Amino acid sequence: DHLNAEVVAGTVTNIREAVEWIRYTYLHVRMCKNPLAYGVSSVQHESDPTLRKRSEELAIEAAKLLDERKMVRFNPESGNLAVTNMGRVASHFYIRNQSVATFNEMMEQKRDYATDADLLHIMCCADEFENLRVRPEELDEVDKIKKESCPLETLAPVEEFSGKCSVLLQAYISKARVTSFTLISDTNYIASNAGRVARALFEMSLKGGNAPAALKFLRLAKSIDNRFWWFQTPLRAFENELKKNVFVALEDHRTAKGRGGGQYTTFERALSLLEMDPDEVGQLCHCFRDGKLIKKHVRYLPKVDVSVSVQPITKSTLRFRIDLSPNWTWSPRYHGGAEGFWLWVEDSENRRTYHSEYVLFSRRNHPEDKALEVIVPLFDPMPSQYYIRIVSDSWVGCESLIPVSFQHVLVNGLGSPTFFTNLFDLTPLPVQALNDTRYEQLYENRFEVFNPIQTQLFHILYHTDTPVLLGAPTGSGKTTVAELALLRMKKQN
Repeated sequence: DHLNAEVVAGTVTNIREAVEWIRYTYLHVRMCKNPLAYGVSSVQHESDPTLRKRSEELAIEAAKLLDERKMVRFNPESGNLAVTNMGRVASHFYIRNQSVATFNEMMEQKRDYATDADLLHIMCCADEFENLRVRPEELDEVDKIKKESCPLETLAPVEEFSGKCSVLLQAYISKARVTSFTLISDTNYIASNAGRVARALFEMSLKGGNAPAALKFLRLAKSIDNRFWWFQTPLRAFENELKKNVFVALEDHRTAKGRGGGQYTTFERALSLLEMDPDEVGQLCHCFRDGKLIKKHVRYLPKVDVSVSVQPITKSTLRFRIDLSPNWTWSPRYHGGAEGFWLWVEDSENRRTYHSEYVLFSRRNHPEDKALEVIVPLFDPMPSQYYIRIVSDSWVGCESLIPVSFQHVLVNGLGSPTFFTNLFDLTPLPVQALNDTRYEQLYENRFEVFNPIQTQLFHILYHTDTPVLLGAPTGSGKTTVAELALLRMKKQN
């Protein structure tokens, strides 16, 4: 874990630097003082008194383990170490490498489809919770909590630490009453770590392109922070200002396929109150005098209006121009100085994300719009639509899904020669084609013939004044192409 943190920070980029880093640690001091306790025999210590070889063995062993768990990229031949998204997230959220190994294995098994209960179980299997011990005297109360306060299925038996963690975490979110002192202590420990682990899993899923898992982990992380479920009304964020009748009335109208696992429209349900008169709102929520107060708090819910225009760039690339308009009443008490949102582009058919970014709205600039320009890939056959999903980083339930139709996007003509020139199979031209000994001397020590791109462009650049727009990969000789145009200018003038 420490080596991964050093690689992420950029202070260690290869095994040699890792060995130097180990020699500055307390581990190395203790190994030199008491080598036998650290598996170094007296013979090894005599032949290598500074323990440099032992430090190198430890560094290589750790690097191989991190590479196996996709946290770094290790090249055994060169000894180079490169950071990965998985390792960066683990370092940022202080996630242990054993937990990352568990997440990799379990997420791979649930790659095609994972329910909320599956992802909660994966999170509760983290190495961070292995210290939880199941005591026989607690089982009765844990079973009672499981029946009364757990809307999601517990996939592990409560006798295991992951099962107990799942039950106590759900009890914490549901604000269930826990009486046993040891269970209260365990619940506090789980609550202090679960939000961090859920956030780490969210970023791992998002950067890994797994859109459904990313959304569910973000919902779970926000539920842990706010202590109410994402399938409950987002107005529960104002529990101290609104009466309980409001929440009960709004949650009676949720549309669900199954308890805790279906699709809910609680955010849209809350926003629909803005279309009603205060009297109608009060009647619906069984709080006849509080209609205006309820509507006032609904306007505090952060909602972003999204408009999108699509332009094809090539046959396999689209440009999205996304305009984001903050559409809520800013309150320093509830929103502070800034509100963050996660935005990503996902494909419902492949269930992947093609672009993601964090968008921040500040109080100072509210309600200014934000404009984004996003380049996304397009595959053959062309899907009917992509989706843009924008989710609040802190407000439970505040999220929107915007379909982006490709019905009017024409990409069939982008493969024609009017958009780009095909590379012809030509015999490479020798440097002598420049027909000027001074110019030939510029290249004769570098290469004997021009490459295919340079050969194809040679005549039009060296013998004509026709404008050329060249787009080609790095290392394809574009500098020499530009030099040919300069040589033409020198020859003419």
